[in-house]
Amino acid sequence: METKKILVVDDEKGICDNVRKILTKENYEVTQAFSARDALELMANESYSLLISDILMPGKNGLELLKLVKEQWPLTKVIIMTAYASTDTAMKAIRLGALDYIPKPFTPKEVRETVDKVLSGELQEMPVSEKVKKTIDVIDLDIPFDRQEVAEFAGEAYADTLGPSDMPVVEMPSPETLEYYCAVGHKVCEIFKKLGATCKAGLKANECPQAKHAARAKEESRGEKTFDPKKLVGIDQPFSYEEVASITGPEYLMHLQGDGVVFVPYEELKEKMALAKRRQVMDVVFPLRAPRRVLPPAMAAERRRIIDVDIPFTRDEVTGQDILVIDDEAAVNNNIRKILTKKGFTVDQAMTKEEALRSIQEKAYRLVLLDLRIPGVQGLELLQTIRKKSPQTPVVIITGYASIETAKESARLGAVDYLPKPFTPDEIRKVTENAVRLAA
Repeated sequence: METKKILVVDDEKGICDNVRKILTKENYEVTQAFSARDALELMANESYSLLISDILMPGKNGLELLKLVKEQWPLTKVIIMTAYASTDTAMKAIRLGALDYIPKPFTPKEVRETVDKVLSGELQEMPVSEKVKKTIDVIDLDIPFDRQEVAEFAGEAYADTLGPSDMPVVEMPSPETLEYYCAVGHKVCEIFKKLGATCKAGLKANECPQAKHAARAKEESRGEKTFDPKKLVGIDQPFSYEEVASITGPEYLMHLQGDGVVFVPYEELKEKMALAKRRQVMDVVFPLRAPRRVLPPAMAAERRRIIDVDIPFTRDEVTGQDILVIDDEAAVNNNIRKILTKKGFTVDQAMTKEEALRSIQEKAYRLVLLDLRIPGVQGLELLQTIRKKSPQTPVVIITGYASIETAKESARLGAVDYLPKPFTPDEIRKVTENAVRLAA
């Protein structure tokens, strides 16, 4: 039986040695590399059945290496290992072609079992188009530079302080060791310095005089007159109440807050935005005042495709912006709907397995946002069903119970992204827009 060759890539020699010891006992032939560049050089001259790579390394990171390996040696199987595990990098690794993703620290048993499953064919690579793979960001935003680049711009001394997360590792001295440190106030004190490294008043009362003075001033300030919106609208908008009222009228001031911002009730705002949008579309499709003119064929085709210069959506996008949110919590459904309708999407909601399946059956959606925990649903059963019934519809997992395992399994079953709760409006908008763009 032919001995399988495995290449282990990690900038920490100790990790490489440990993995090599574990796998050589299983009769695998193990080669080590301490950077992505070294790994690519080895792979250019020799064939390997399996690549096991760390993510955080000098130069190219493990996801960049994975992408290059799958482009040049698509038959080579890959396992990603990392001490900085996240659902985001787990999803990316699986979608880029990795067969598994192992968080550090791991046990010898975990390494052996994972390698055996990968080499036996038990784990299959997730089919993802090259177009989609090119859009997956493999540059770690928190670690965007290698040491050489940092040294070039910031100097060797600064580069030497960088730790594994590209944050300077600076050894701060203990305050107690600093000159003129006052044990009474627990800080370096200028008054303590001027008095010749002594604080008689503080020692006598066993209390820092400066801290006592600051506390008294704070207490006195509480009785001072507070902000009066009748006199000043806001620091950023330093107008008096009368000045604003004279120009805008009292109706505007009814909604004016202390910081000079007007808050309009959501329902009123939604109604106004919907009316404004209908008017913009109607003005383009059915211009009331513009004279009818014959356009050249090419321009006419473009006019049919584009709705308006100021509304940069194609006609197909406007008629196909439907999104289905599946979550058993009404508050989550409603919040996502409010966030996404402001971006021009039409959002349907489902709170049960039956409602979700009925919606998928009756309508073709551009995107499904799926919560992992729906009553009556076992694990990723609903994701599997959606992918089977509507394979072209991208699915993004949203969950309050995020884990590396469910992120990996979601990616293997075809989910395009994985968003842990709680998330911000900006995060849900970004994930939605990215998924819709990929499906276009």
